[in-house]
This record gives sequence, structure tokens and C-alpha cells, in this order.
Amino acid sequence: MKIGGMKNISTIFLQGLIAILPILLTIALVGWLLSTLETYLREVLLLIIPDDVYWPGLGLILGLLLIFGLGLLIKFYLGQVILSGLNKLMERIPLVNTIYSAFNDVMRFLSPDKEEDLRQAVLCEVKEGVEVIGFITASNVSLGERDDLVAVYVPMSYQIGGFTFFLPKSKCKDLDMSPSEAMKKVLTASMGTDKNVVTPDKVDEKKNNDDEKNNDKNETDEKDNKD
Repeated sequence: MKIGGMKNISTIFLQGLIAILPILLTIALVGWLLSTLETYLREVLLLIIPDDVYWPGLGLILGLLLIFGLGLLIKFYLGQVILSGLNKLMERIPLVNTIYSAFNDVMRFLSPDKEEDLRQAVLCEVKEGVEVIGFITASNVSLGERDDLVAVYVPMSYQIGGFTFFLPKSKCKDLDMSPSEAMKKVLTASMGTDKNVVTPDKVDEKKNNDDEKNNDKNETDEKDNKD
């Protein structure tokens, strides 16, 4: 592989940055969450146990156990009642309800149970010649005099949010992919979902292949001209 020229150097640097940045950001975010959990629960533990008994990481373990225990509690009726009461309380507090609702919507969107709500991935025609990927969330919806509609949720790329369209079933075509696969394609604007990581070696290899094809074509043209 030949490396030369400022353009090639900047291209290689950018490719390396694109490859490593998602990994670094993920590690940084996970590290920040774990560090925050340890810091706050450490103060709580020190109110209960002596300082010499505490050891680093104990707050993190306690936090993970509490989260797991909360997940188990929510599966029972009592836990659901308590959580519902807390939700109603947070939604009644001015200003707080706006922030809470936004975070709650994000968490519900990322929930493992989200796919159960997105029953079927479909391709919807919203305008002649224009189709979007959506997800049927309800069938036989009645609006006014219409009772043959389906509710289709259409998410926005690289954002948490979307639109709900009410369309005739005939405007929707079933997609041969799971809701999670379709959601990934929509959220990433179909960028990189079916592509391999492009490295400088692959770029040079593609360039060499193109050069060989051009040379073969030129030789063929010269032979045809002689004939």
C-alpha cells in the first residue's frame, strides 16, 4: 500500500477516526455511567457501614443488584402499581413532567419489549413514487367515518421520535425483515447496515482492481481497432 500526499494522509486519518470513534464513545459512556453509579451509592453505603469495611466497587455491585431487583419487582402486580403511581406523580409536577416524559419516551423506545409493539415492518406509500419504512402498531383503526385504517409509526433517522400515519392497508406492503432490522435501517438512514468496514487496504485494492479493468478494456479496444 502506498501512502503519499496530504489528501491520502487525511483520508486514511479520517477512516481511522470513523472506525475508532464509535468504540471510544461507547466505552466513555459506559464508563461514565458506572462511575456515576459507584460515586453516588458509595455515599449511601458509608451512611450504613464503616469506612474501613467499604471497598471500591461495592457501590457499583449494589447499584446493579438494585436495578436487577427493580426489574424483577416490575414483573409483579405490586411493582407495576408502585411504578404507575410514581409515573403519575412525576407527570403532575410542572416542568419536571416535561423532562420526565422525554426521558421516559427514550427509555420506552430502547426497551427490549419495544419490538412487541412494532408488530410488522411495512413499506408505506405516503406520496406517489415516495415510500417510507414504518411499523404497524394497530389495525382496524376508526377515524371519523373510516374504520379500515392501520396505524403506522414512522421513526426519524438519527433521532428519537417519529410520526404516526393512519393509512389504508392497501398502501402498506409487508417487508421480509424483522422489526428490529427495519428499525436499524431507518434509524441509521440505511448507512452502513449492509456494508463492511472500509479500510485503506480495501480502498487501494478496489483502486487496483479498477485500474486492471481499465487496462483490460483498453487492450481489448486496441485489438478490435487492429482487426
